[in-house]
Amino acid sequence: MTDAASNLLPATNEDTCGPYFPIYFADPALEDLTRFDPGVVGAAAGTAIILRGRVLDRHGELANGAVLEFWQANANGIYRTPATEGHEGIDPWFHGYGRMRIASGAYEFRTILPGAAPGRAPNVTITIFSDGINRIVTQVFFDGQAGNDSDPVLQAVGDDAPKLIARHDGRTASGAEVYVFDIVMAGPGETPFFDDLES
Repeated sequence: MTDAASNLLPATNEDTCGPYFPIYFADPALEDLTRFDPGVVGAAAGTAIILRGRVLDRHGELANGAVLEFWQANANGIYRTPATEGHEGIDPWFHGYGRMRIASGAYEFRTILPGAAPGRAPNVTITIFSDGINRIVTQVFFDGQAGNDSDPVLQAVGDDAPKLIARHDGRTASGAEVYVFDIVMAGPGETPFFDDLES
């Protein structure tokens, strides 16, 4: 006789956002914007990067079960939107949107270093969904970018600006630049978040 408990799935976290349908919440293609299906010839323009870090709760513990969404410009600083349809700077091999569900609280997202949109420093917008919250939004910037000194978001957060800058952490054997960015959802060291952020 089969043990009925062996067929049970783990319970979803209390108050976790959902529903988790379709299964595309776990689509590997959305976790690596440099990846293409076998047989596809083409590659996103720009410098490959790995953005990695941890999502931490108010107690400094890893926030498991979070969903992260990423939105960014391509290497030319152009976002793929209906307004940029047909723009000469659009990269046909890069759509700029990613999503992942992190079970452990740690994440690793593969993409390209975004170009600077007009009036902005290169950045990636990150939206976080997790237990007890509907949606929080922040932006991550990158070490050593000239536009960081004049970006309006970094200027607006003042002394908290360093909390939005990912630290360069070397290069992989394949040549991808590695950046580290921890997201602190509340408490001491909280990451600056924006209620109505326009990228």
